[in-house]
Amino acid sequence: MIKAILFDFNDTLIQSRQWMALETRELPHAAFSSLERTGHLPSLSEHQLAKAQAVFQEARQTANCTHRETSHIADLVAMINALGYQQLVPHATIETTVADLHKDCVPTAKLLAHTEKALERLASLGLKMGIISNAAYAPFLLWTLDHFGIMEFFEDVVVSADVGVRKPALEIFQIALSRMKLEPHRTAYVGDDYAKDIVPSRRLGLRTIWRKPRTVSSASDRDTIPDAVITSNDDIPVLAEQWMLS
Repeated sequence: MIKAILFDFNDTLIQSRQWMALETRELPHAAFSSLERTGHLPSLSEHQLAKAQAVFQEARQTANCTHRETSHIADLVAMINALGYQQLVPHATIETTVADLHKDCVPTAKLLAHTEKALERLASLGLKMGIISNAAYAPFLLWTLDHFGIMEFFEDVVVSADVGVRKPALEIFQIALSRMKLEPHRTAYVGDDYAKDIVPSRRLGLRTIWRKPRTVSSASDRDTIPDAVITSNDDIPVLAEQWMLS
């Protein structure tokens, strides 16, 4: 019998290509362009921008390999320091720059079909709900949830940038379970990334719902079978009602 459902964020509840580009590759160009426009930095040469990009990519690759998260604020600090401009850009300006870049992404986000109705139904069933997400800047998630009017459905939003650990590490799932006072065997998890969402949550004993991307033909790890496979969020309440009884 389940009493709670946890969700991944991107490509499970919402989709934002602009935000994902900022997360994975566009921060150096976007941030330094902003700092140049506001007069905090001189125009960067191609060599300098390439150096900043290399610092950023190394940080992201390290995070992916070690499952230890950094943040976009820390990433931008590291890039500015690598270029020797640390005396030119106050920390408050770095924070504002990162915030503004993420605020620009909010209007580009799309709520996936049937998500709001699914959340309303799950809430009416009395299920606790939360989010576990890999993200290098946590406020974006909160702003986006508020933008779509669905923040009220979630008791907690656990973001890798805040807790310092990324999926597929079991620790981030354990943090969410602990903070929400949930038992794994009475909790379901919904996510689109098989390796980062389904495999670790299954290992911890959660019921798993794989929101399978249409471009993926099958599970990559045959040793871990999800409890359910869906392609639309309107299937989630049906499964939840079944699992509340078994």
